Amino acid sequence: MKLHQTALAVLALAAAPAFALTPAQAVGATELWMTGASANQGAVFQGFLSLCAGATYKDAAGAITTNPGTFDASFFQVAATLYPGSVGSNDQAAYACTIGTGDGRAGSLEGTKVVLYHTVQGGSFNAYSPALKLAGDTNSNLPATLARTKQVSDLTTGCAAPVNQVTPVSGQNNNVSAYRACPVTTVTLATASTPASVNVAGDTAPTLSIGGYSDTEYLINKLNLGIATDVSTIGSTEATNLGQVFAVAVSYPLYAKLQADQGLVGCTGNYTSIACQPTLPAAAYTAVANDANKDFTSAAAFGGTGKLNLARRAPTSGTQSASNIRFLGKPCVAGEAGGSFEPARVGSYNGGNFVISEQSGTSGVKTALNTATGAGEYALGVMSAENTPAPTASADRWAFVKLDGVSPNLADAFQRQTAIDGNYSMWYELELFKAATAPTEGLDLLTAVNASLANPELTNLKGLFLTAASGVTGTNVSSFYRGTNSCAPMQR
Repeated sequence: MKLHQTALAVLALAAAPAFALTPAQAVGATELWMTGASANQGAVFQGFLSLCAGATYKDAAGAITTNPGTFDASFFQVAATLYPGSVGSNDQAAYACTIGTGDGRAGSLEGTKVVLYHTVQGGSFNAYSPALKLAGDTNSNLPATLARTKQVSDLTTGCAAPVNQVTPVSGQNNNVSAYRACPVTTVTLATASTPASVNVAGDTAPTLSIGGYSDTEYLINKLNLGIATDVSTIGSTEATNLGQVFAVAVSYPLYAKLQADQGLVGCTGNYTSIACQPTLPAAAYTAVANDANKDFTSAAAFGGTGKLNLARRAPTSGTQSASNIRFLGKPCVAGEAGGSFEPARVGSYNGGNFVISEQSGTSGVKTALNTATGAGEYALGVMSAENTPAPTASADRWAFVKLDGVSPNLADAFQRQTAIDGNYSMWYELELFKAATAPTEGLDLLTAVNASLANPELTNLKGLFLTAASGVTGTNVSSFYRGTNSCAPMQR
């Protein structure tokens, strides 16, 4: 899942900031590697910047604050987009600056140069995967490799020339040096018997993740994936009190068919009006996603005459975890009472009339929806609500639908208001994982960044909101919470 922020930043085609931390200056910096969820990548990036000396931001009370010292932040990424977490940004990035908060909240990192490598590849369960591999867990869903940005101190060449990037931190602009078109390297994750390795000679940046964020809590993933290891064996977890909205996206042909079936007159070609947004019963998605139905499912389920495409995510994806919980009761409705369904997996079924793909990222889901253009052909899948459909002939050919009559996205520009109000229930709280192997510096960084996420100014991002358990107030704070228990009903 990739975070889509509002257009708050302007790319300034000018020289890099005079005091930017360059690759040459990153030699000897404290280097840390973080893995996991993509949904809050932008929030993590802003949280990191708020720890930098000289950074300007709004605190939780809305007061504009500037840290003491000189601001020298830089970031490094492959994509040519605005900044990490923005539209189209890639799964690997690195952030660098001299840490200096003035109040000591960054612990052992105060006054030091820090490079944070941030990988959001392959699903949010990869916050835990490196630690599980190291502990000897052999579950087949755990990846053997993950990519990260090449060691920053080696990027004196290899990236495009740096430019000044005006980057908002809780709405306050900061001039960050942006290095783009940077190379990545593949890390072969360490196991109980084999050390980690990288595929770029001389790269000595971390090969073990300090932890990161997951879209749903560890126990949900442990049960869904059949993981044998308890989380206490590999580290510890903390609540974030940060809610994330998920929604069903459908291809334009299916959207139009639902509009017609529901008598939405005058709505042809309208994908942005809440009055023209059709609804999808949750039961309809359950029927499609349930493994027991795969051999007789087709576009006929929605009145079509051709193929039905289900663009689901990989098992390690937090989005897939959310889909399993909401539509299949897995793993929440289990035990002696029973009631959960197994999710259908990748394959071609019913004579090719039902095709399921498993996408490693949200971009793959979008592509599957955009390319489902055959006669009478439909497609659908689940995405997180930081994604914004672009209803033009040359761009996205998909849109979110109402779920059981409630719109997830068209009640406000941030695509979360109905969830904040308690009317839309498909949202879950992210969890922070701290690996037992993380050094003190890594634990201090995770603690400081997680604390920053409780700032409603900083987490005022599309598809995200703070829950009542955060203890703060703001227009992006709900009176509801789940207490980091995705199986629990909303409560207030």
